Amino acid sequence: MTKSSLRSMAAGILLATFALAPILLFIEEDGEAVSQSPQSSESSELTDEEVDAFIEERGYTMIESEEYEELQRNLNRLEAHEDELMAFREEAEEAEESEPSEDSEEEESSEEDRIYQLYLVIGSGMSSGEIAILLEDAQIIEDGADFRQYIEDNDLVMAIKAGRYMLDSSMSVSEIAEEIT
Repeated sequence: MTKSSLRSMAAGILLATFALAPILLFIEEDGEAVSQSPQSSESSELTDEEVDAFIEERGYTMIESEEYEELQRNLNRLEAHEDELMAFREEAEEAEESEPSEDSEEEESSEEDRIYQLYLVIGSGMSSGEIAILLEDAQIIEDGADFRQYIEDNDLVMAIKAGRYMLDSSMSVSEIAEEIT
């Protein structure tokens, strides 16, 4: 190769580079042109409505930091209560296993003769309605509405104390109310 042909080839490569460089710099991978104007940078910022639509579309929920922290504290408190209840349950099962077995006559007794026990943990802020549901689910009382009505009729709504209580189905509504207030 001569000097002049080498120079011509170098000039051709340089010219091709100058011709193709702008095309490669201003076209994105998906084939759309990239605009460097200040208007496009403003339009790329998301509005609150677009963010809300994106979150809703994905099925997410947005909450404030304070509310998230409060939910975390409540979760930790409930997990601690769950641990306490599990420990109490294990103790109750161990105590039940250590008791002698019932006579066959007692085993044949009806469902009504059974006495159910509940270790009730009342947290601060629990309503009488929530307590009534727990008592009814544990078969300590037959009707939660009666319990709520008794609490309201005797103005004991604000007298309910947070704490741990051992209750059983042989207790009357008034005895249960007296125990937890």
